Amino acid sequence: MRGLFAGAMIAVAAIVAAPAAAFAHGGVALEQDECVLRIGPNVMHFIGYQRVGEDLEFCEDIANTGPTVIALTAVSPKLRDMAIGIRVVKDVGEEKEKANLDAITVAYIEPKVYRNGTMTFEHDFKDSGHYVGIVTARDSLGNEWVSRFPFSVGIYTFHGLIEYILYAVGFVSLVGLLWWALRASAKKKPATGDAIA
Repeated sequence: MRGLFAGAMIAVAAIVAAPAAAFAHGGVALEQDECVLRIGPNVMHFIGYQRVGEDLEFCEDIANTGPTVIALTAVSPKLRDMAIGIRVVKDVGEEKEKANLDAITVAYIEPKVYRNGTMTFEHDFKDSGHYVGIVTARDSLGNEWVSRFPFSVGIYTFHGLIEYILYAVGFVSLVGLLWWALRASAKKKPATGDAIA
């Protein structure tokens, strides 16, 4: 009976842990600083979400193509006085990127000062693939800092599928445990009947 109880607890734990484990990678967990973007000596948080098809915010992997809202929020107060801009490009490698930046640019927001500390924009990603966000921050003296963050759109990776994998493992464990319990119970009944006879 103890083995049955332990097995049930393991199966329940696997099912309960599945969403939490999936959230830890692709979702936003600001308390763990998963979405921190360093730009020179300053820090920003990066989050995004999709209007259709994905209900979680993300940091690295966008589940599907389509309209996507991206927000950059200044953590360092100095960034509120700087002009912030972003360019989203297809990830073709830095060498090819330098050769013809305009040809691989899919979105560009010119640098400007955001006094509320948050820059938000929407882009409709038509193609799945790997992208790079290039964020620039420029102060009033003309000093400029650049930060790059890679992300993917519409690409199914192990991390993107981990939630479904964990649910499947939990479900299979639970079904196996129930099958084992029913079989053990069925074996005990004939033995008890023989003992009474």
